[in-house]
Formats: sequence, C-alpha cells, structure tokens
Amino acid sequence: MKKLTLVYATICCMVFNSCDNKTGDKKADLKTKPVTSKDNTTLNGATIKNDIDVDATGVKVSKVYLVDADYKPLTENKARVGEKIHIVIEMDTGWVKENGKSFIGASERILTSAGRVVVSADDIFKDYEVTGLDAKDTKLVSLSAVITQADPGVNDFEVQFRVWDKKGSGEVKGKYYFSLK
Repeated sequence: MKKLTLVYATICCMVFNSCDNKTGDKKADLKTKPVTSKDNTTLNGATIKNDIDVDATGVKVSKVYLVDADYKPLTENKARVGEKIHIVIEMDTGWVKENGKSFIGASERILTSAGRVVVSADDIFKDYEVTGLDAKDTKLVSLSAVITQADPGVNDFEVQFRVWDKKGSGEVKGKYYFSLK
C-alpha cells in the first residue's frame, strides 16, 4: 500500500491589522453566504465565503473567507501542490483584553478525503501564552497550510480550524474543503 507522503512545509499563523479585500470577480460573489437573523446563529451579520462551515461563540465575526499566498480572494477552493491556502477570520469584537493584549490560541488539522490526518497543529500561538498579542492585531487572524507532496489520486482535503480565547469563552471553529489543481 502506498503511503500518503505529505511534507509539511509550514502551517503559518499570521495576525494582521488590515487586509485588502477587493474581489473584483463575480465568481467570488457566488460562494458568498451572508448570515441573516433568519439563520438564528451567533454569526448574524457575518459574511462567509468559499463554502466555509463556521461557528462562533462569545465573539462577533465580521467575515470568513479564503485567499491565496498573495492574499487575493479565491474564487475556487483549489490550490496547487506547494501553494499556500489561507483562511482569514475578521473579527468585530470578542477577545478578552488585558493591558492592551489578547491571549488567543489556534489549531488546525488537515485530513484527506478518506479521513486520514496529514497535518495537525495543536496550538499555533503557544509562544504567546505569557506575553499575549496586541489586541488590535487579533481582529484579523489568518491560518495557512501548504501541501508540498501527495500520492497520486489524493486530491481532496478537509481543513478543520479553531481559534479560541485563553482568557475568556470566545471561540471560532469550523472547516472547509479544498482540492489540488
């Protein structure tokens, strides 16, 4: 049996103050799901793109979407081997602030369509447990992964993500699917 070979290049977690979110492509709009009060969830008013399944508790999310390595919005949930795919979570409110700092954690798991875990990162922000991150920087959280090599026929992946507040009850979690080009 040929074992799936996946060289884990990076799971990057970047926190930004701002992000240029100009789509300019009508295809991206087709995958947009504005969450309304009819949905009766904690995501009221949020815009969810790229067929991302997301849930939030104790925080207010503004937008959730996928971008490529250059932070251009994805019109399809596809990436080539070696290309980064990022999920971007834009927050309105929620993380507890202590002395201008927020203490968040983030995890990410990537599974094949057969359910095999190929990447697992339990706490990407572990290095900031004591110092925290500037609270204004945590209003936009981006998690990324790179699949650098996969066996033939292994083209579809599920990414499970979770971002949580280590000082409060806030949490954003969910999953999305992508395929290799």
